[in-house]
Amino acid sequence: MKFKYLTLIAFLCFGLVIWINFIDFKLPEIIPGKGIKFEILIEGFSKAFIASYIFYTVNIYLREKREKKFILPLIANNVMLLIVNNHSIINCLKNDSKLSLDYFPTKDEFNDLLRLVNPRSNSPLYYKDKSWTFLFQNRQKSTLSGISKIFASGKHLDEELRTILLQMQSSLYLQDNYAFNSDAFEEKNLSKYYVVFFTYFELVKRLKSYYDKNLKTFYETYRQKVA
Repeated sequence: MKFKYLTLIAFLCFGLVIWINFIDFKLPEIIPGKGIKFEILIEGFSKAFIASYIFYTVNIYLREKREKKFILPLIANNVMLLIVNNHSIINCLKNDSKLSLDYFPTKDEFNDLLRLVNPRSNSPLYYKDKSWTFLFQNRQKSTLSGISKIFASGKHLDEELRTILLQMQSSLYLQDNYAFNSDAFEEKNLSKYYVVFFTYFELVKRLKSYYDKNLKTFYETYRQKVA
């Protein structure tokens, strides 16, 4: 959108230069009798803006556009991997591997689901010979690694995506050695942490909405390239 406005201003400046040099209509002098004319100031400003616009277009805008063509599909893929990685916890809680990625439990549902989870018992879908604690720790590490990988994209992340990822990164749910992420965790179920789960997965839900709105087409491009 910014570039669109710059382009409109550049065309206006170009039109002013044409008008000043080729159309027989002049503005009065700024100070009568001194020879200082509005046209000279307007033409100078217009030419300077046009030169700056060309420099920006060639050296910044087109370069970033080329970079985004290659980088945004990678970001889209990494965001999707992050969503799937986290949603697998919900799959386990519901004991259903075919849940839609658009499904997220309510706060009360998390409370009910977590009452059934003994952290030391084996998880039902993934790593069936490992405990829930192992699953949480595994997903925690891969999520933090995935967030760091997305942040490495730098300037190609907008503020909305950066904010969601930062909030996820600093959440209690992903805090190292926090409660259910600890090997020494002894409680028989996780129901007291339902607010922590709900708050965190609301961020994952926001990430999914962001993906649907901004990255889905880039993900499809990525899938076509690797197919």
